[in-house]
Amino acid sequence: MHRAQAARAVILSAGSINSPQLLQLSGIGDPALLSRFSIQVRHAAAAVGQNLQDHLGINYVYRSRVPTLNNALYPLRGKIKAGIEYLLSRRGPLSMSVNQAGGFIRSSPDKPVPDLQLYFNPASYTSTRTRGRRLMNPDAFPGFLLSFNSCRPTSRGQLAIRSADPDMPPAIFPNYLSTEPDLEEVRIGARLLRRIAATPPLAALIESELQPGTQLQTDEELLQDFRQRAGSVFHPVGTCAMGNDPGRAVVDARLRVHGIAALRVVDASIFPSLTSGNINAPVTMVAERAAAMILQDEADA
Repeated sequence: MHRAQAARAVILSAGSINSPQLLQLSGIGDPALLSRFSIQVRHAAAAVGQNLQDHLGINYVYRSRVPTLNNALYPLRGKIKAGIEYLLSRRGPLSMSVNQAGGFIRSSPDKPVPDLQLYFNPASYTSTRTRGRRLMNPDAFPGFLLSFNSCRPTSRGQLAIRSADPDMPPAIFPNYLSTEPDLEEVRIGARLLRRIAATPPLAALIESELQPGTQLQTDEELLQDFRQRAGSVFHPVGTCAMGNDPGRAVVDARLRVHGIAALRVVDASIFPSLTSGNINAPVTMVAERAAAMILQDEADA
């Protein structure tokens, strides 16, 4: 057993899953949940682990008439060549982003801001049979992906510890697609991807739509396909949300946990609502701002 004691403050930066988990394990959370696992309640904070939000996306997979990154990276010799090229020059396929094109669009002219994010990936992974992400081994045939996700989903989930054991992962209830606006954006996004694929520049390159497949045509069929194949875009936020009301938020405007002296949370869990796009830059700015506030508070002490 190791013990570490802070002289001034504790800054928790474990992310939108592990930050609320650690707070709950430490006795900061919903008393009903903590008592279930015989954890002493140090501070009642029902909002810990609530308000979970995430971007949920799907890939439409196309077999291409022309070579794609699959041709370069599927063969073992291609992987070796790409690896050597990257190590020696930081160039080649491995120096590229996963998605080579994308955009933010309004699904209809009456939308005040973009509500869908699009992605284009010049590789595909439909035949790989591994756990987790399948980026390491693309398909043996030329293929590419078109993808979308809703920018600001209205569904809200939650997470909670399942044990007092810190090695036990928490139970996560994302509650995806639990609102009608989220369902409608799935229907719109699915139709939009097919409209893009049918434009002459792309249609000339497409041999066939592999997933979901042209046999699925109705809104309900495409929605059911989305339910079966969609996955997280890895942008979870909100589980230690910032706000003025301690009953509905976990941290205040200076990222201090309500009711706990000298404890801050600094990561994506403090977002009250999900940003429209990727969260990397916003998280970096949260960290920059938090560092400035911490230094200011130290100077004022």
